[in-house]
Amino acid sequence: MEKFNTIDENNIAEIEEKRSRFIGSIFHVDNIDDAEEIIKNTRKKYYDARHNCYAYIIRQDGIVKRASDDGEPSRNGRFSNIKCIRKK
Repeated sequence: MEKFNTIDENNIAEIEEKRSRFIGSIFHVDNIDDAEEIIKNTRKKYYDARHNCYAYIIRQDGIVKRASDDGEPSRNGRFSNIKCIRKK
């Protein structure tokens, strides 16, 4: 079986830059339904956000990778999110 890294604990971080607020969240999930529920709840919590980007990789019936840049300028959100979670 291939080894992989996973998330030990859920966390949220926030920074402000040039009068913009960036909130990053990381959660451990066991399946796609859990991931989609967290995304739905995050959209509700930050309903006024211009963009809610997300990415996840789940081992469920193979490997499922999903990402959305939610309208961010080209290659800013989706690809950097997937790249980030694939790193050690």
